Amino acid sequence: MIKIIIVFLLVLNLTGCNVTKKELEIYNNSNKEIVSSDSATFLTANYYISKGDAYTASKILNKRIESFKLLQLKFFTNLVSGNFEVANNISVILAPKFKKNNIYHLPRYIIDIKKNKINQSFGFFEKNKLSIGLNNLIPLIKLWVLKEENKIDLKFNNDHEKWSIHKLLILENFNKPANLKKIADKIYKSENLNSNDILLLAGFYFRLKDFDKFNKIVRTKLSDQFDKEYIVKNFSVNNNIFYKTPTLHTILASKIYNNSIFNNKQNDNSYSFQKILLEMSLYLCPNLDIAKYSLAEIYNLEKTNEIALKKLESISLSSFFFLPSSLKKLSVIKSLDNEHDYKNLLFKFKKRWPTNKFLLYRLATYYKSRKKYYQSAKIYKNIINIYGESDRDLFLYASNLDKIGKWNDAKILFLNLLKKNPMDTHTLNYVSYKLALKNQDLDFALSLIKKALNLDPDNGYFLDTIGWVEFKRKNYKKATFYLEKSTSILPKSSEVLDHLGDSYLMLGRKNEAIFEWKKAIKYEKNKNIIKIIKKKLSKYE
Repeated sequence: MIKIIIVFLLVLNLTGCNVTKKELEIYNNSNKEIVSSDSATFLTANYYISKGDAYTASKILNKRIESFKLLQLKFFTNLVSGNFEVANNISVILAPKFKKNNIYHLPRYIIDIKKNKINQSFGFFEKNKLSIGLNNLIPLIKLWVLKEENKIDLKFNNDHEKWSIHKLLILENFNKPANLKKIADKIYKSENLNSNDILLLAGFYFRLKDFDKFNKIVRTKLSDQFDKEYIVKNFSVNNNIFYKTPTLHTILASKIYNNSIFNNKQNDNSYSFQKILLEMSLYLCPNLDIAKYSLAEIYNLEKTNEIALKKLESISLSSFFFLPSSLKKLSVIKSLDNEHDYKNLLFKFKKRWPTNKFLLYRLATYYKSRKKYYQSAKIYKNIINIYGESDRDLFLYASNLDKIGKWNDAKILFLNLLKKNPMDTHTLNYVSYKLALKNQDLDFALSLIKKALNLDPDNGYFLDTIGWVEFKRKNYKKATFYLEKSTSILPKSSEVLDHLGDSYLMLGRKNEAIFEWKKAIKYEKNKNIIKIIKKKLSKYE
């Protein structure tokens, strides 16, 4: 019970609402009333809220309630789940009792904006202090009203550095786009644009008929998670919110979405308030798919994956965010260990987007997890051919070549990577360990892993590698020193434990070797490796 009280009060604080000590005492003392009269309802709703599922909690509380504490809970669950009309009806009862808690006025505020009651929203702003999540809507609404009443001229502020994409789009509703190009060009140079901002800006240049700039924005500023070809070809579809000049609702919804991102960066544990902001943005603009995507991310983080999938599935096939939502859907389903559905979706999406980098990565990982290294190497080669040679992709390609028996080809790629970046610790470690396994160039292998350890001295995997290199060099005391240090960092690594057992054996410490091998079997999953270790045990026990 205390948990939900804390959560609710956290939201009150985040929205700038002051709660007095007296009110806190009343709230806690009243818990006896809740337990005696509505304990089942309270505990069940509290359980779902603790899981991050305000939707189910609001359904449980969807009945006649008289207790103020349960009413507060009902208000909170409806606010978080975006049922602002229901929350507003409850706030009529609660607001007079808790006058200092401005959160009870939020539903009326967002409803007034939705109904274009701009003057009422101004009145709300004047009377109440809001959090940063909503306070910065004031200049946007004020600008809209002043332009609508023709009380302000564009020349009132020539400092274009202060203009945002949202102010630009408000001005576009009252001015010719050509007159705003200088402002747009300043915004274009900004590095603080999220994908929704980028698409809004692309829409501005599209309406300006500056198709070169439009293409450049889509193709260079958007992440490769987006189907850029589809966006360019289908930008003028009627239900696309980025094509037509955005309404005030779309502009404010986009700003609220941006606020939710800022809030997340500033308050890592404020998922409830972030959900409220995202639901507000969807209430104002139901087609703001980036808000649905972000809600899905939160629910996935909270492991409420059923809701996460519903949010992702609400993003239509024609949406510009359909590819990102499909990639996120794959991540959610993979986290559920639903191998069958994951495989089907992966290959289904691969047919639709055969060259998408992120899908190709997932497909390569899928093959690699099934030890189909030839297919995995082929995909990494394809990625390199399409997107160019990145160090990461070359490393992945080389490691797969190694696994299909093409070590010489892989070694050339690895050494070329080290020429480009001598401080690449992962490549240093990989090559050193591989040389040790092959019992080749052991002095060179030792020099490589020493470089890696100089850069990352407490890396357990690097310590295992140098231990195994020294083992191959027959320096068993040094090998044991490093392997013992490695096991202290990686106590459940079957490979390190196996190595340590081998090293103990070479020093004549048979009982300790047997002890480490038995631990290695406990953590090892590969049946072939287990057989090898068991053979050693049967020989020396």
